[in-house]
Amino acid sequence: MTMKYHKLDSKPRSRVKQKSNTFLYIGCGLVTFFVILFYFYTQQKNNHSDSISQESLSGSKKIESVELSGPSNNSGVMPSQSEKNGGKANDPSASVSSPSENQISIKSETDKSVGGHLFTDPENNPPFSKTDSDNLIQTLNDFYEHLDQQSYMKDFNLKEPSRIHFSNLLQKLIATPPVVANETDDLYTLLKNTAHFFRILGKENILILKGILDREKSSFENILKTFYRLTAYPEASAQEYSLILPKNALYDYAGFFLNTMGGRLYLFRRDSISRMAVSYYSILLIDNANDEGYNRYGVDIRPTIDSLIDEIEGTGNRLLLKEEYLDTLYDLKEKYN
Repeated sequence: MTMKYHKLDSKPRSRVKQKSNTFLYIGCGLVTFFVILFYFYTQQKNNHSDSISQESLSGSKKIESVELSGPSNNSGVMPSQSEKNGGKANDPSASVSSPSENQISIKSETDKSVGGHLFTDPENNPPFSKTDSDNLIQTLNDFYEHLDQQSYMKDFNLKEPSRIHFSNLLQKLIATPPVVANETDDLYTLLKNTAHFFRILGKENILILKGILDREKSSFENILKTFYRLTAYPEASAQEYSLILPKNALYDYAGFFLNTMGGRLYLFRRDSISRMAVSYYSILLIDNANDEGYNRYGVDIRPTIDSLIDEIEGTGNRLLLKEEYLDTLYDLKEKYN
């Protein structure tokens, strides 16, 4: 009887112990779960509040920088969204344009200068946001203002500012492109091409252009590069200069200089710097036509690329952008071989 009593008594004790241990494990697990859940909740809340404070701080800095920059309509800087909405800088619905949309790297644009004017500060950091087209327009406008201040220009008695006068001349040339194909089919077409610029612009304007080319040789390459780059922004040129620059017309002039007798004769009457620079940008225009599929006359620029490389390497030491020309031309030579 004693043994049976001990056996019966040991079983209830082990069960109670087992049950108590199970409840203890479950309780510890629940406590641990709630502690972990509470930790992640507080951590996420803190991160969310930090991100809100950082966004509000960056937003206030953006608004402050826009207000301090104070762009004017004549500076070529695009107005901020708050100015377009009536100057309500504190209006939560007014969005401030991101600097990444308008700001460009001025460090890579140090060649955009006229008379030493660069669009950067001494640290190569832009003090304000400017689009590429704004910089190109500013460069041209600086050059036109420079022309208007020259005494030799006053002798030409222009009735309007240079900016307006030469924009009108360019539009006349664009509206009346030369003949590119079958030039030698008849003598009349050949003579028209040979005297193309004289017929369109007239004697007085030809003399003005020659006078400028003779006196502004140091600026010629940069201004020609600026004009070429501005063709990528037709809306900007139309708005600023009332210039409509269709690709087909630019292609016609490039083909005229590279592929016709009249165009080549015209270039060989110019100085070597003008001839090489105009030939270079004509090649770029034909290359663009090849890429976009509108080389309708099938102008082959491979022989011109080779001959221009030889000419620049042999006689192009006075070119300001000689290395840039050669780098691009060698890339094109590899592209078309």
